[in-house]
Amino acid sequence: MSHRRSFLATALLAGVAPLSVGRAWADGLFPQRPVKLVVPNPPGGPSDIVARFLAESMRAELGQPLVIDNRPGAAGLIGSAAVANAPADGYTVLVTSRSNHIVAPLVQQGAQVDPPRDLAPVGLALRAVGILATPGKSPWRSLRDFIGQAKAQPGKLFYGSAGIGATNHIAIEQFKALAGIELVHVPYKGSGPLTTGLMAGEVQLALLDFSSAQPGLKGGTIVPLAQTAARRLASMSDVPTLAESGFPRYDPSFWIGLAVPRGTSPDVIARLNRALDSALADTQMKARAQVNGWELVGGAPQVLEATIRQDMADFPALVRRLDLKA
Repeated sequence: MSHRRSFLATALLAGVAPLSVGRAWADGLFPQRPVKLVVPNPPGGPSDIVARFLAESMRAELGQPLVIDNRPGAAGLIGSAAVANAPADGYTVLVTSRSNHIVAPLVQQGAQVDPPRDLAPVGLALRAVGILATPGKSPWRSLRDFIGQAKAQPGKLFYGSAGIGATNHIAIEQFKALAGIELVHVPYKGSGPLTTGLMAGEVQLALLDFSSAQPGLKGGTIVPLAQTAARRLASMSDVPTLAESGFPRYDPSFWIGLAVPRGTSPDVIARLNRALDSALADTQMKARAQVNGWELVGGAPQVLEATIRQDMADFPALVRRLDLKA
């Protein structure tokens, strides 16, 4: 602390503004040791893959390694709680998503952490593009065609999800309400079985992430009806966006961001935010995004804050209506 006091005194005597002092302190002395990136999911999932790419790219900006710490369990709340209860010094950062930040606290009974309350946003890293898809042997080639059939046969068509309370379960319930249709839910035990079931025609609709859908798209066993990207991906330039399909306010894309314990210094958050933006601007990261169907976002912490606020306006009522409980 004596070093910090000396630094501040020198800066003040030199006439440096307090804000500049704070930023210089953060830039000069944070981080001084490795930063832990907590992933609230097992290795190999989307959040884990993104975390490892970010750790590699952010190291150059921060000058310290970023160590991945996988803390799965309780639908992501174990990892979220570990970060919320860590010292608010910027050395423990959560790789967070809609699943563990928004949905899990609503579904898990007796949750000991409330991410929107207990965590401060650092930045929105990306949105992972999803695809509303139907089996290749189905007669529909547009979302409008599918909706027309569903309205003509209410309760006769099936949609699949990765499980009760999964993000794509809630997302299609949103879609049903917006489209004014009735579909029967078929929960699978994960994304892999869901994709297989869709290919086999067991269900007529599913929301798949870009990478999971690729084998079926290439083989013709899956037909894309719409993509969740804001603008059409170059690799799916013939597939309309949801906005183009008549749903401009429907955004079921899977987002990933960074957050730290509430109470972390704004200067430290700003330092981490600049490192995140630098990583997202990296050429290799852009190449990875194109391959994986990611829309890189970045920007100020308020971008993630606004995303969380919108989800908190949308999801609680849906979860209550579906009576989802883990």
